[in-house]
Amino acid sequence: MHGLQGRGRRRDDRGTSALEFSIIAPVFLLLIFTIIQAGLYFYARNTAQSASREGVSYLRLAGNNSDPEAFRSAAEELTEGYASKLGRLQDVEAYGTINVDNGRVSMLVVGSVVLPLGGDVEVQQRSTATLEQFRGDLRDGP
Repeated sequence: MHGLQGRGRRRDDRGTSALEFSIIAPVFLLLIFTIIQAGLYFYARNTAQSASREGVSYLRLAGNNSDPEAFRSAAEELTEGYASKLGRLQDVEAYGTINVDNGRVSMLVVGSVVLPLGGDVEVQQRSTATLEQFRGDLRDGP
């Protein structure tokens, strides 16, 4: 008699694991894809930040040049290439500014990253630094 009760219970539990899996699996997959998308976004953001720092490092040298604006276009090209190759950012544009009056330079990097679940997200990062201006020794005598 005990054997019949055991078999009956097993027959009732037969579809439970399939039902649990069908409820948990989509939630689990959504969590995994959300983590992947967040990782790609933060990687693209970090790449844009690194590219803007590279551009600013190059722009800082414009202070002693007779034509600082010539440095700006070269720095923008360098920055765009860096961001495109390193981080696979798409539609990258870099905007450099040189303000000789207050001695500051900045580089803004704008790009987009394509996400696996569809769509793309725009990423923007800016870096600023002090313009390097080398001056000769102004002391009198040795």
